[in-house]
Amino acid sequence: MIIVTGATGFVGRYLVDLLAARGEEVLACGRNTKYAKFFEDLGVPFLRLDVTRPEDFERLPTAEVEAFVHLAAIIPAAVPDIKTDAFLKVNTLGTFYALEYCRKYGVKRFVFSTTLYEGLEHTRLPITEAMGRNFTMTGDHTAYVISKVAACDYVEHYAQDFGIQGVILRFTGLLGYGRQEGYYADGVFHPSAFEVFYRSAKAGQPLEVWGEGEARRDSLYVKDAARAILAAVRSPNARGLYLIGAGEGRTVAEEVRVFAEVFGSPGRPVPVVHRPELEDKKKSYYFDISKASAELGWAPAFSYADILRDYDKEVTAGRFVER
Repeated sequence: MIIVTGATGFVGRYLVDLLAARGEEVLACGRNTKYAKFFEDLGVPFLRLDVTRPEDFERLPTAEVEAFVHLAAIIPAAVPDIKTDAFLKVNTLGTFYALEYCRKYGVKRFVFSTTLYEGLEHTRLPITEAMGRNFTMTGDHTAYVISKVAACDYVEHYAQDFGIQGVILRFTGLLGYGRQEGYYADGVFHPSAFEVFYRSAKAGQPLEVWGEGEARRDSLYVKDAARAILAAVRSPNARGLYLIGAGEGRTVAEEVRVFAEVFGSPGRPVPVVHRPELEDKKKSYYFDISKASAELGWAPAFSYADILRDYDKEVTAGRFVER
């Protein structure tokens, strides 16, 4: 059996969907029941589990658990007020309790997901595992990053002290239907550029490229992220940190051009407008994914155009909406 915490979250739903499609025995765990019908339709049992309550872990199976995939987390995009202890309670303590469960009941494989913000301040590109961490101690993501860093260190501690096969996947920014469509900054919600471009392109409205458009950013489709987690679960030798991304940086101008090509037509082109007078504050970052390719046998399957087409299909199907 594979246990997945955070199964009702963005990545968790796609992962459980993938595992079920591959015929894996999986137990989906989460704090709420709003996706109970989704799991029921997949034939996957669901257990309500709050990772901040160590007693909840005692309700998990105590034998024949092959791997524990720990995705449960709280992120800044979902928190209007960052002055909260929720990051430590959910992201750090929750990971500790999960590792304790694995130690106590002999679960030997633990897969953990962490954040690109651990290394976002690196200026030499591409970013590699060997470059370590480099993150800012100011801003609305710092408390979140600290909680994930501490969690990662717990994973490594349990790997070295108790022989648990700890695999840490540091994901770049993820795209896909069902994610939170924006983020909070200083208590104000801002829609993400991806959703703005998608809706504008579908409506044939102009797509604006701000600034010089030279910043190169990494992004990955959520279905490729789910495949990476499965590859980590199935790898007998994977250990430590792996960077999971597209393996290349794309400029906003390049992304917008793909939006226009995918959603436009000769009789209905999507206009692209360059606005160099408006500042683009995005910084460049992208991952070297050669370690994941060599050791996990994983690489992205979706091009950016593939992402847009499949995203549009998922929006139309509405498979990951609350039911």
